[in-house]
Amino acid sequence: MQSLLLRRIDLHLAGANWQRSGGKGQRPKPVELPDKARTGKPAPSKASGDEIAQRLRNLGLIPAGA
Repeated sequence: MQSLLLRRIDLHLAGANWQRSGGKGQRPKPVELPDKARTGKPAPSKASGDEIAQRLRNLGLIPAGA
């Protein structure tokens, strides 16, 4: 959902800038969204709490005993 919103914001801003320039140059094209069907890879799953804690331990952001 966020990617759709950001895509629309980007397209509207690019279109507004294009209009203010007097329509010079090519008209802006929409940003293509990544598509699971095109890549053949499933969308990444969310990390579990244990995985996140381990990553934070590896970065030294939380103590090893916690």
